[in-house]
Amino acid sequence: MKISWRNFSGSLLARSVYLITLPIVLIQIVGIIIFFELHWDLVLKRSAQSISNEIKILEMEKKSPSIDNYANKLQIIRINNFEINKAEEVSNWIFKRRIKGYLGQISKDFNVLQNKDYFIFFNSKNTDYFYLIPRKRVETNTVGGFFLWTIAISIILSLISYFFIKKQIQPLKRLGILTRSFGRGIETPSLKPTGSSEVRDLIKDFNNMHNNINSTLDNQRNMLAGISHDLKTPLTRINLMIEEINNETLKNSISQNISEMNFMLNHYLDFIKSERNENLDQINSSTFISNLAQNYKKLKVMKNDEHQIFIRRNQITRAIMNILDNADKFAGKIFISSHFLKSKWKIEIEDNGPGTNLSEEQLIRPFVKGSDQLNHGTGLGLSIVQKLIKLNNGELNFQKSSHGGLKVIVILQI
Repeated sequence: MKISWRNFSGSLLARSVYLITLPIVLIQIVGIIIFFELHWDLVLKRSAQSISNEIKILEMEKKSPSIDNYANKLQIIRINNFEINKAEEVSNWIFKRRIKGYLGQISKDFNVLQNKDYFIFFNSKNTDYFYLIPRKRVETNTVGGFFLWTIAISIILSLISYFFIKKQIQPLKRLGILTRSFGRGIETPSLKPTGSSEVRDLIKDFNNMHNNINSTLDNQRNMLAGISHDLKTPLTRINLMIEEINNETLKNSISQNISEMNFMLNHYLDFIKSERNENLDQINSSTFISNLAQNYKKLKVMKNDEHQIFIRRNQITRAIMNILDNADKFAGKIFISSHFLKSKWKIEIEDNGPGTNLSEEQLIRPFVKGSDQLNHGTGLGLSIVQKLIKLNNGELNFQKSSHGGLKVIVILQI
């Protein structure tokens, strides 16, 4: 399962982490700015000013015989020759900005470079003397430690927040999974209340709603199943009794009506059937469609892409056959197309029948029939299809067919 950054960034987990992490980062940034402006920049400014004054004195008294002793007291190495081509620009940009400003007061030609151990000060037009000042006099490892500590604290607090919030959100994620499954008609267990008090109350309310809905549905199923089974018994007796009727026309008429009633009762039982979780089977999509097409003489296969996919074979077969059975009753020609769009399997079934004037919502409502079909069927065919498609995390759509009838589109995730 692919998880996009857009989905993650909009999740409750990501937003909760943002709410905690962003203030921490902002506080750290403000702390660093204050540190630079009020402390570190001031320290480097004073160091640069002190070094500049010392070099200025050494330059003014460079002919004095005691100048070397004075330079040693200042921890400044004063030499005549230095391989300046091995030096490089000063890496500390704050110190570089400050020291160049003060060196300009000595001479506009004064410059500063650095090597591994020293800052090298010299007059670029008169290189008779070079002044070497140890870098440790200006730089300190505590600044690097400060930055590392700041970054480490931010990362540690963010990780603690992430794992803590993730644990708090897990009950909500489990509740979301159960809710989606329950909404598709899959049997789901009650969820154990865990997490914060608000989440536990939410889970308890969901469990109560879940149990009440299941109880209501069970009562309805039992009532409809009882009625259907009770009606089958007298129908069977009537079917036996008509064998004694001599009038063949009357006998055939009664027999046909009994067959229609049995068909309706079977549809009722099929509608209230509790679908169990069927295992996924690997099929060849082209072979699957071709096998279905053999059962319908009116059916023409327009497109039949071939892919190896995993589906719940029995449920999908029942759903597609229900659609084809409806089309077979009212249309002279049926057309089916099967193709794939990325991770989706799209099956389109069209016919040249009379179509319907009902909306999509009305078509899948139980016991609702099209205006031209009031004396045919039970109005449960598409309701059963909708239930089976939802169980397989699919979509069922309806459109006007280019052939004049109804176009049914089944989209399944693969």
